[in-house]
Amino acid sequence: MLYYLFKYWLRFCFFISTRQVTRFQPGRFREEGPFLIGAHHPNSFLDAILVGTYMKRPVHFLTRSDVFRYKLVRYFLHQLKMIPVYRIRDGKDKLHLNDSSFRRSVDALKKGEHVLIFVEGFCAYQTTLQPLKKGAARILLQSWREGAAARMLPLWIRYDSFWKFGKKIELIPGAPFGAEQLDLAATDGAVLQQINRLTATQLEELSTQQAPPPRRPAVLVPFAMAGFLLHAPLYYLYQPWVYRLMRHTIHYDSLLFCLLAISYPFWLLLVGFLAWQTLHSPLAVLVPLGMPLFLKSLMLVKQ
Repeated sequence: MLYYLFKYWLRFCFFISTRQVTRFQPGRFREEGPFLIGAHHPNSFLDAILVGTYMKRPVHFLTRSDVFRYKLVRYFLHQLKMIPVYRIRDGKDKLHLNDSSFRRSVDALKKGEHVLIFVEGFCAYQTTLQPLKKGAARILLQSWREGAAARMLPLWIRYDSFWKFGKKIELIPGAPFGAEQLDLAATDGAVLQQINRLTATQLEELSTQQAPPPRRPAVLVPFAMAGFLLHAPLYYLYQPWVYRLMRHTIHYDSLLFCLLAISYPFWLLLVGFLAWQTLHSPLAVLVPLGMPLFLKSLMLVKQ
């Protein structure tokens, strides 16, 4: 229940706060799978939020383990289908816990569910593919060894900016491939190389695809001005603080989006209350109801 509540609210937030979210081959996002989604990773945890939001079926996310540190947070993240991944920097004594995460990923694929893994193994503000790690290939191979009909779905994620608000985002899936396209009689090491080679080849090709820029309808300018006036206080409440805190990290965009998405329902209620106090009319309810449309107008009009 919590997963779906976040999923549909965040999809709404992406719609109103971006110029455009383009899904190439939208039918791919509705396929049953199971898919091991091997994605490019340019923009911190916003990438995972995007994939989970726009895939039709629930997605299990492999996530860095340090965010699971606190018990309450750990429970919350498990409800959102997140699986911890332990790195050397988390301590060598914790690396054995990856066996459990690996097992959970394979079990999810065997149940016919999707699993998201970032195949480069790290995140950076980047627009080119980095060398692939073997973690995704190992999970996929083990799922095949245990009889799962899982397929790899390469996915390229592109942002036209990592810093501006009102960006254009593109989700570009490749062609899913399964065990039938590989020589499973080869050694495990050779099969892992085959999986990574096929995945990397597709991702390189996907990185060259681009959607046409969205139109900027002049008729929306008055609504865009209203959108700016009604949303600027909320945006500037967070943006300077988040920028100072995160300007030297890869988390600025993700943190700002999440804070705004969490705060937005309360902002609508506050503006609606102020409109009621000012107008003393039932028509005041039209202000918060219209605000998302005004914000979308602003996103479409701004440069």
